[in-house]
Amino acid sequence: MKIHIGMRKMKSLMALTLAFAVWQIVRIFLPTLSPHPIFAYIYSVVEIRETVDKTKRTSRLRVKATFIGLIVGLIFIFLSYYVTSMIRSEMWSTVAELFFILLATLVALIAAEQFKCETFCGIAAIIPIICMVSHNEEDIYFYAIMRVFQTFIGIFSALLINGLIKRKDPPA
Repeated sequence: MKIHIGMRKMKSLMALTLAFAVWQIVRIFLPTLSPHPIFAYIYSVVEIRETVDKTKRTSRLRVKATFIGLIVGLIFIFLSYYVTSMIRSEMWSTVAELFFILLATLVALIAAEQFKCETFCGIAAIIPIICMVSHNEEDIYFYAIMRVFQTFIGIFSALLINGLIKRKDPPA
């Protein structure tokens, strides 16, 4: 078995390292943040494409979808907490939370489609889900914003590395 470590793999590792470094700078000002920005790591690797133009195109769509997901997520986090705080039954509170998760997903999908996010509509839909379900109840809004901020760090890292280390086409 032959293992090939090409430039795309190396750029992925460099982008991941850059995302880590940027996050550590952010942690100087917000030391309680987790040392490892999982979403920054994911998108620093995912957004490395064969060419800079492909990275720019997919990054724009991902950023647009991410903003849509954040806005929808923050609205539905507020609505969900407002409604469930008035419900005394744990079972009905859980049902209400599910209702808001489903509704947020639908609204995000529709909005992303209307804003022509193409294949990234799913990204817009999963962000409210992640924000509504994976959080510490005390700082849910902060968590949602940090999750999106990590995405931007990852995209920025991929764009920067892919822009600095451009693919050279083989001679004809």
